[in-house]
Amino acid sequence: MIVAAKKKAKIVDERQFKSSSHRERVVEHVFLGELLRHLWVAEIAGVQVLKPEVDASGYDLVLSLGKVIRHVQLKTSMQDGTSQRQPVHETLGEHASGCVVWIVLNKDLSFKRFLWFGDAPGQPLPALTRFKRAKHTKANAQGVKKERTQTWSVPKSAFEVVPDMAGLVGKLFGATLHR
Repeated sequence: MIVAAKKKAKIVDERQFKSSSHRERVVEHVFLGELLRHLWVAEIAGVQVLKPEVDASGYDLVLSLGKVIRHVQLKTSMQDGTSQRQPVHETLGEHASGCVVWIVLNKDLSFKRFLWFGDAPGQPLPALTRFKRAKHTKANAQGVKKERTQTWSVPKSAFEVVPDMAGLVGKLFGATLHR
């Protein structure tokens, strides 16, 4: 019985790893659904969601509400994951109110909490140059993991813990939430 439980746990872990792109798409859709549901229930209308065709500008989506425009990079990790840093492309800082939302997931892909790296609406992304350059995940033929151009490795300690969607909505849109 214990062996079967361990095998099942291993299958779930492999699926999370081997199908990470699929998982990221699912999480992005769930994130947007939960964000929009939260705004709907709070009777906050008018949010616009824009999605770039290619991932070349350091963000995954643009959220607009009132005068606030947020360029958002989404990152994910599992609750029991070991990720201690996230790569952030410096072009995110060139966009209006750039921010990183790191979603910490439970095994069922529900949200455990959020980690926030950004500033108030209207303010630029905090400086990335104070961090180390990110490295490629795969080594070259000589076994060296080279630095990634324009990409910085932001440690978990630079992120602020946000326990729920209400707190995240406040971080994203701030005072614009007043009806």
